[in-house]
Amino acid sequence: MRKVVLLSFFWIVWVPTLAQNAVLTRGPYLQLGTQTGATIRWRTDIATIGKVTYGLSAGSLTGSAVERASTTEHEVSVTGLTPDKQYFYSIGTTTQVLQQGTDNYFLTAPLADTKRKIRVASFGDCGMNPNNNQTNVRDAFLNFRGTTPTDLWMLIGDNSYDGDDPQFQVNFFEPYQTTLMKNSMLFAVPGNHDYNNNATLAATHNIPYFSIFSFPTNAEAGGVASGTEEWYSFDYGPIHFVMLDGFGKRNVGGTDIRFYSDTTNHPEAIWLKQDLAATTKKWKIVYLHFPPYSQGSHNSETDPDLIAIRQRINPILERFGVDMVLLGHSHNYERSYPLHDQYGPMSDFTNNPSAYRFPKDNSTGRYDGSASSCPYKTTSKKKKQGTVYVLSGSAGALGYNPALSPHPVMVSTQRLTGGSFFFEVDDNRLDAKFIQPNPPASYSISDQFTIMKDVERTQVITISAGQSATLTSSFISDYLWSNPANASFSSSTRSVVVSPAVGTSNTYVVRDSKNCLQDVFTVQVIGLSTMYTVKTGNWNDPTVWSGNRLPTSGDVLQIKYPLLIPANTEAHALQVVFDPGIKLSYGTNAHLRLKL
Repeated sequence: MRKVVLLSFFWIVWVPTLAQNAVLTRGPYLQLGTQTGATIRWRTDIATIGKVTYGLSAGSLTGSAVERASTTEHEVSVTGLTPDKQYFYSIGTTTQVLQQGTDNYFLTAPLADTKRKIRVASFGDCGMNPNNNQTNVRDAFLNFRGTTPTDLWMLIGDNSYDGDDPQFQVNFFEPYQTTLMKNSMLFAVPGNHDYNNNATLAATHNIPYFSIFSFPTNAEAGGVASGTEEWYSFDYGPIHFVMLDGFGKRNVGGTDIRFYSDTTNHPEAIWLKQDLAATTKKWKIVYLHFPPYSQGSHNSETDPDLIAIRQRINPILERFGVDMVLLGHSHNYERSYPLHDQYGPMSDFTNNPSAYRFPKDNSTGRYDGSASSCPYKTTSKKKKQGTVYVLSGSAGALGYNPALSPHPVMVSTQRLTGGSFFFEVDDNRLDAKFIQPNPPASYSISDQFTIMKDVERTQVITISAGQSATLTSSFISDYLWSNPANASFSSSTRSVVVSPAVGTSNTYVVRDSKNCLQDVFTVQVIGLSTMYTVKTGNWNDPTVWSGNRLPTSGDVLQIKYPLLIPANTEAHALQVVFDPGIKLSYGTNAHLRLKL
């Protein structure tokens, strides 16, 4: 009998699993910008190893930086860059590009002595979009800037209105991440809403804000190291920025307090004074969410925090010559005269404005040719010379208390429409503008002012006959040159070259067309004097010389008789000519110094 054996065969088919592509859900946004580096942050829906490629043109990204570990919160730093350059970049993974393009770029910080314009946009209270105000303000600024890059994008607090991560996502990242966020270096200060108005969070600092953003804590970009992201400083070209936290608390003497409660012992106040004392920058600009002066949606006459800032922090800022303080909290725009010592109620200013404004600061500062609109003029010195307080808290939120009249220290108040604050620094000139939406797709500038430093100089310049002198205006504007003794002399350039003759009136004046600024140059011409020897002798004997005096470095000398410069004598002349066969002898350690 035959045995039958049944065999069963099973086929195992291997199907490869396709790798899941990451999806970009936040950013990219730019952090920790320095002269030689930048950090790019973004978020993905799944954990991946992030990669940044970068280069000097969008079509040639030759450098790269890769994360060490897989994550959804990507933070990649690029280093070894060249100062003051535009770098293009892409973000993604080691196998996938998530975003790149001609609008993905960042600017490295310029050198300290740069003369180019530094452009800074400031958005206050931007973390909401009532009646499309946030969208309209954003679009107005984008129309204003056009294709010109913005160096810095500064947030003045209340960047989120309940402080949690989902709210940041919906009302901050999504409105800005396809425009400003990907190509403007971002710095910020927190507001009370970033802390969710919560006293416990103010003491613990356990809020998403500090994990979402990366700020310099160890003087990576200049300034004095703070050791915390709550407050910090950095330098950018000729500007020193100070970023303050007005809501967070620290324990001092067993009590959780804010920095304006104890300016002697609170670490933020101690650091602030150290930082301002240390900086040598021409411009000093401070960011703080809470305003010392406001009659908007908050009242600085009755709010104890705002009163404390006015009384205790303003004196520090003014003492160290801070030029401008950027503020938010009230959901409108208010811009002051340059102020000093106005630490009490606003009635003090109303009763005696001249006590809190230097005479030169009575202008509107608009510098537009209107009446009393000359620019504000300061110096680079650290001294009390007038500080401009700018409250710009309507980039998102909008509203004011109609029962409050505008604060008397304010030159301009804009309440009905939101806006953003923009300024640019060009060496010793600062121009500022409040930019408001002008629907459907435009903008308007409702306030502006100009500050100039170290201008209106009177100089005396000495040259020799036949030489020329280059005269350069101390201010940046337009130029009208004149010489009172020469009606035909004129120029419209910042610098002129003059070659005055001996004995003429050599005063040159340059002013601007608005009659606000003027420099005066007096050019003294030293004439050429010719002397000659009248007998054999030594240099130090006046009777040897035709003028019966010793020669100076401005004299042309003719040596007609043998002459000795005695030992250890240093003689001076502009030029020396010898008759045939005549010699000059030198004693030990004797010298002749010729100017030409």
